[in-house]
Amino acid sequence: MSAALKPESINSRPRPVQTVAARPRSLRVIERPVTASVIVPLHGKRNRPLWLRLLAIGQRTSLIVSGLAVAGALSAYALTVNANRRLTTTTATLGHLQDHQQQLIKANAVFKNHLAQTAIAAMNDGTLHPKDVIFLEPTELRVESPAAQPIADPESLPSHRIFPKGY
Repeated sequence: MSAALKPESINSRPRPVQTVAARPRSLRVIERPVTASVIVPLHGKRNRPLWLRLLAIGQRTSLIVSGLAVAGALSAYALTVNANRRLTTTTATLGHLQDHQQQLIKANAVFKNHLAQTAIAAMNDGTLHPKDVIFLEPTELRVESPAAQPIADPESLPSHRIFPKGY
């Protein structure tokens, strides 16, 4: 093994004669490590051609415009989805309230009909006495404008009471 480490010179063929004197090759040992780096000369903004500067400005401008367009589109989409959701819930609430209103109107009509029927039945039977009836006196209306219609005289009103027939 030690024979392989010893330097030996081997000449298999003679070298051709060169007209220029050849320098002997020698190897040097470098003591510190060297990092390879590529130095690319950077041109300043002033040294760039006009078309390149305009191209860079156009790129920046298109980037900003496209970002704003995407943000606007997302905002519009969010607003329409939110408006549609609110409209759906409000429509459902409106339907529920209309159903409730119809129920209240029917209940009110049934109550008025029942009240009118009991009053008519009590008047026909003679069980209704004027002491049991509460009479309310109408209050005088304030006339704020001269175009207001005057109240009819109580004597011109019909003498018999009008009861609703039902709804």
